[in-house]
Amino acid sequence: MANVLDRKFSEAERALEDVKSKAFSDDEYRAGYLYALEGILVSVRSGDERDFFNRVEFNKSNMKKHLDDFRRLSGSPVRTNWDLGFLSAWTDLLNYRMNTGNHPTPK
Repeated sequence: MANVLDRKFSEAERALEDVKSKAFSDDEYRAGYLYALEGILVSVRSGDERDFFNRVEFNKSNMKKHLDDFRRLSGSPVRTNWDLGFLSAWTDLLNYRMNTGNHPTPK
């Protein structure tokens, strides 16, 4: 996560490849998780202001709100394992940013 946030894209891609090589207990969950990570990387790299990641202000209160939203969505009974993996990747990113103090939105 730090490499993406610091715009170290080569390192971020290597870290993503490392995550891809890890075993997951569920293939559908894995696919959703990796799809989210790949999307975050593309979004930060592009800087497209239409993307969620690039338009949201990542201050502590916004991150808490989005983290709560992702957790609430994860608890919905109509979620697939793919959805849970996707939401987990975003939850991991927000937790990382909150726990490390890495709050600024990348430019």
